[in-house]
Amino acid sequence: MQKAFFLTALTVLVGQLLFAQKEDNVWLLGGNYTSSDSAYKACRIEFWDNQPEISFINEGIPFDRTNATICDTVGNFLCCSNGENLYNRNYEVMENGANFYPNADYSGGFPAIQGFMLLPMPGNNKKIIHIYGDIKLLVLPDENNLGYTKLRYAIADFNQNGGLGKVVQRDIVAGADTLIVGQLTAVKHGNGRDWWVLAPHFRDKKFYRFLLSPAGLTKDGEQLIGAQDYGLGQTVFSPDGQWYARYVWHGIAPDSSFFSFDLYRFDRCSGLLRDRVTKTYDLSGVGGRPGGIAFSPSSRLLYVSRWDSIYQYSLQVSDILDSEVPVAGYDGFVGDLGLPTRFYSLQLAPDNKIYICVSNYNSPYLHTIESPDSAGLACSVQQHSVRLPVFNNYLLPNMPFYRLWEQEGSPCDTLGSVAVNNALKAESTGFTVYPNPTSDAVNITLEQAANAACRIELYSTTGQLMVSQNISEGNTRATLPLNNCPNGFYVLSVFDGGSALGAQKIAIIR
Repeated sequence: MQKAFFLTALTVLVGQLLFAQKEDNVWLLGGNYTSSDSAYKACRIEFWDNQPEISFINEGIPFDRTNATICDTVGNFLCCSNGENLYNRNYEVMENGANFYPNADYSGGFPAIQGFMLLPMPGNNKKIIHIYGDIKLLVLPDENNLGYTKLRYAIADFNQNGGLGKVVQRDIVAGADTLIVGQLTAVKHGNGRDWWVLAPHFRDKKFYRFLLSPAGLTKDGEQLIGAQDYGLGQTVFSPDGQWYARYVWHGIAPDSSFFSFDLYRFDRCSGLLRDRVTKTYDLSGVGGRPGGIAFSPSSRLLYVSRWDSIYQYSLQVSDILDSEVPVAGYDGFVGDLGLPTRFYSLQLAPDNKIYICVSNYNSPYLHTIESPDSAGLACSVQQHSVRLPVFNNYLLPNMPFYRLWEQEGSPCDTLGSVAVNNALKAESTGFTVYPNPTSDAVNITLEQAANAACRIELYSTTGQLMVSQNISEGNTRATLPLNNCPNGFYVLSVFDGGSALGAQKIAIIR
């Protein structure tokens, strides 16, 4: 009986986990497509089994800061965007995917970090949404600057052209207003199917939220919150979807520039921000130049970089800003052409390391944070630890965290479209599990006191029993250590007196 119950639940679960799991498996990096020198071509990093493999691509993909990449649900590379064109898996311009900016010359790629996004179409894993903006020169009283006046999207269908894809619709307007060029990021909606896309206003203290559902990308609303700024920067959601962070570099002149970061709580049901925490670093010279921001895999730590330093903040304390710890300083290393390898943008990777690109376009190096869930210097910042076969042009891919489920128990966990949600939650009426995702242990609370022979069992998605632990008779609480379980997805089942109380899916993320 126990075996039959587990196999039924597991069959449903595996089907769900294969969806929206490895879309970030391949990263494309590179630079100047006009040169015949192989150092200016492209390369790819693949994260199969969380082990990065780097390979050279003898193609001149024209990247200039904008870099959006996506794979299918099992990790096979589908397409990428440099802002100007959408490229298929053969690095060719996709049918009907050329020249998204016909009135401007971005043949070398669009020059904005997080300027574009690629997301899977909810409810259809054969379609991809390509999100971009209408860029205009904005004439202002005190300066002129570039901004998005509309947010648009296109739909690529990978049932077309033998799997190479075809853009079947494009230039669909999702919303019109003045947005910052770049700083586009997304997080899974609390229903486990749709996506929130957040975009800052150009100058007002305002954010626009867009909802990507099976009906397409639509403007859901706007929120007055935060600071008035329009600098360059990077935005990111935490892996658990509960935090949103924004890094902004204000100004161009090194002696007057400074940077700041904002941190917010985020509601995955409403798409609203709250509880803003902010810090401004008023630093002249290189200390005030651009950097980036990223969360640790468990969402417990935040990393903020500037050109010469990296800081760590704990999100588990009441005074987050007071928890600041410097974890790295630029070591003075220069690259092949004698250029400094300072810190720039950050990106959490599928291998649970944070990668940091270098702040110039003729460098083959990336830095890494090897253990980003470890406090202080134990996080192990390794400078110029990754050498690429090409020069990288400020690039890290703009992609969300994909391994996030529905927010169970929330008001928006109502779709029933997430198969495993229905199959397992219907049976899981006798206990609760927290935290989830977790890194080292989970707590189990029973609704009724355990009988004799009450047992917890944790299975891998291939059916392997990973951990088994008894619950003493009369108890209602237990803690299950997970230190020996690798990162991934699991099914936790509770059996009491020979009967299955239920099963719940959990994720281990370190």
